[in-house]
Amino acid sequence: MQRELRDLEERGNTLTYYELLGITADADGAEIRRAYLTKSKRFHPDAWYGKELGTYGPVLGKWFQRLAGAYQVLSDDESRAAYDKDHVGKLSEKERSAVEQRELSRVEEERRARERRERLMHTKGFARLGAARRLYEEAIAHAEKGERVQAISAIKAARELDPNRKEIQAKLAELEKEQARARAQSALASAREREDAGRWHEAMAAYSGAFQLDGHLYSAALGAARCALEDNDPRNASTWAAKAVELSADDPAPKLILAKAFTAMNMKARARSELATLLNKNPDHKEAKALLKAL
Repeated sequence: MQRELRDLEERGNTLTYYELLGITADADGAEIRRAYLTKSKRFHPDAWYGKELGTYGPVLGKWFQRLAGAYQVLSDDESRAAYDKDHVGKLSEKERSAVEQRELSRVEEERRARERRERLMHTKGFARLGAARRLYEEAIAHAEKGERVQAISAIKAARELDPNRKEIQAKLAELEKEQARARAQSALASAREREDAGRWHEAMAAYSGAFQLDGHLYSAALGAARCALEDNDPRNASTWAAKAVELSADDPAPKLILAKAFTAMNMKARARSELATLLNKNPDHKEAKALLKAL
């Protein structure tokens, strides 16, 4: 396991999500899920509970999170397509060919599904309720395969045929929330990649995009604050750190960023105040104590 972790660290940002999960670029949803479940069992921190991990503890946690991020992106058709487009340069010739073939198949399937929906939309009388039921079932099937765009299109058509059915309305609301969360997770994964590569400004923009999609995403607010500070943008760092504090008042990380940002803007009194609050809850925080002493 140590060798595997060292190899992952060495390969780092050159790894594609497909390579990380150990699958090919033409893998379907079921293959992606199986690969994730197999690997996540080995990488999950609970699998190593009670073991003395030493310096490998944080590394194990890091790659478990990367695995989860890869699965979240690749298990959703929309975020997967965006990932493939953004990382085409990392894919091998064989992988690019597989992606192109899969995209052609997806476009053809969408065309056929669209034609089916259009035919059902012309249904008259009581038959419209039966057509709505078929479209609803089609939406459920698409959602189970991670084809959320198709699922939403089908459920919207079902709603048009049967606007009074609460089950359809509820499912549409659920799918749209899932879509927003999936997009946020995709943006978050992209942000982490850019941060790992030291592309601070791009990472901050991606974290910001993730937060706009999900305003409760603490990791996005904290990531934006962290990258803004690295990008020598203390004003933005303080804004994002304040949002992170609102979401998780007990975590010292955003308070420390706030203190550093205020220090960079020569607002020493506010920096001391943040550090005092941090140290009141975390009296042994070495970095906070050092910064307060320097002030």
